[in-house]
Amino acid sequence: MRSHKHSPSSYARILFRYLGLSEENSQTYFDGTNLSYEELMTLDGTTPRDDMLIVYRNALAIYGREDLGLSVGTQLNLPTHGPLGVAAFSGPDLRTALTLLAKYGQTRVEFFNTSVSENAAGLKISFAETFDLEDLRLFITETVFSGLFSAIDFFIGAGQFKGQVYFSYPKPSYWKKYHNAFGDNIQFNHSATEIIVSSSLLSVPSPTADSELHKQALAICEQQLKEITADEAGTLGLSIEQRVSKLIVENPGRIWTINEVAKKLCMSSRTLIRKLDLEGTQFQIIRDELAKKQVANYLADAGLSVESVGHLMGFNDVSSFRRSFKRWFGETPSEYIARVRGADTSDLRPQH
Repeated sequence: MRSHKHSPSSYARILFRYLGLSEENSQTYFDGTNLSYEELMTLDGTTPRDDMLIVYRNALAIYGREDLGLSVGTQLNLPTHGPLGVAAFSGPDLRTALTLLAKYGQTRVEFFNTSVSENAAGLKISFAETFDLEDLRLFITETVFSGLFSAIDFFIGAGQFKGQVYFSYPKPSYWKKYHNAFGDNIQFNHSATEIIVSSSLLSVPSPTADSELHKQALAICEQQLKEITADEAGTLGLSIEQRVSKLIVENPGRIWTINEVAKKLCMSSRTLIRKLDLEGTQFQIIRDELAKKQVANYLADAGLSVESVGHLMGFNDVSSFRRSFKRWFGETPSEYIARVRGADTSDLRPQH
């Protein structure tokens, strides 16, 4: 299951290649992130949202021009969107494709909440930011719209678009390039960011319609959306500390690192540290308190040796566990057990 607030690494990979980068000259692209070249090239990998935003800023600095989104977005044709792209191009017509892209878009990225409505004039897709895009507003919006127009052109052909395009932000200095990308009917400083596709285009059939393929891809999209919804419901109203605790408690038998937890929670380790600090706690404090409770539970079972408890906690050797135990409890395992059980500790030596 792909966690919400993660994007498929394929998007960062497309951007990487568009910039003409290679492993040898890629350090600037990854600066400030927890990503590596190897992770980026993992075909089924995902990228946490915070890392993705840093990558975008790095890419803009590397590119040296503000209009990067307009050009790299054209690389985002339908097949780059996984099952969602397949569902779109295998469907019966443009109307179906646009509706699916809006409905299931959050299974790919979560920058916008999209809504769809249709009247006699055409089909309108409205884009509302899920969080403040700040300095990346133009880049992300341009990338998304360029990708959307790539999908539209797949159905109707390049340069055949009929409709209106509205942007909620002011006209950028390179605004004339918008007309090359999105046609002549463009307005800036609009009340909302949205696109209206003329009703005359909506029934244009897909050149690659395949009902069986469409059905299969649609089922995958629906399952992914359900997983995201369930994931959001499971953490609704929880603090960051509670989310960290929930993850560790529900996945025992391993020593969680802050990088691993941050990745599971779809943020960078820096962001996790900052958010926990705002809540007045630290990752190690949370992890140690949970470990103490778990160890105490295990040691309540007189049949478990210290070595066995160490293995259950995820330690590879008992000496490492004993050192951690002393740090957690301020005493050795034998001293702790003698105190709480009042028993002979001769049987607490590691079993071989």
